[in-house]
Amino acid sequence: MKFHGLSKGVLITALLVCLPLTSAWATHRSEAEQAIAEARAAHEQAVSANAASPETAAMIEQAEGLLPLRQYTKAVELAIQAKRQDDFAVRQAAGGKGGDSDAKSQAEAALAAAEAARAKADSVGGEWRDTAKMIAEAEGLVKSGSYQEAIALANRARVQGERGYEQALGEREAGFPSYMIEKP
Repeated sequence: MKFHGLSKGVLITALLVCLPLTSAWATHRSEAEQAIAEARAAHEQAVSANAASPETAAMIEQAEGLLPLRQYTKAVELAIQAKRQDDFAVRQAAGGKGGDSDAKSQAEAALAAAEAARAKADSVGGEWRDTAKMIAEAEGLVKSGSYQEAIALANRARVQGERGYEQALGEREAGFPSYMIEKP
């Protein structure tokens, strides 16, 4: 009887100790509001440089719309992406660093190869779940000027497309094992 009461006490103590640690991993509303404020400031700077994009304004609005839903992590991600795109647009408008056309062309080539591999896999019913998402994310990275990250992600998507195609072809001739076939 005392052992049962003791185990409850140990469990409650462990939960009280661990509970504050979990809050360090979560994104709070204040972090989301700060990221949105930084994105708004970058957007205002892009507007003043005549380099603003309606897409980034929509992303900031979408991030703000997530606050009442308590989706703070997604709001932070959107705000950071909008800020990156606006910062890149300002650098481009100023003629500064960030206009590496060679890296941009490499990223666009990697995206084209990834899309071709995805389409080839889809043609035989072998497109993997995340391939299209990865390509879309890589396109966003190109828009924000993160060419090296976009190349890496597009290459991963290309490999997924190639493996999906190979997998679908390998499974095309596969049949059911004898124990799965219904006997007449």
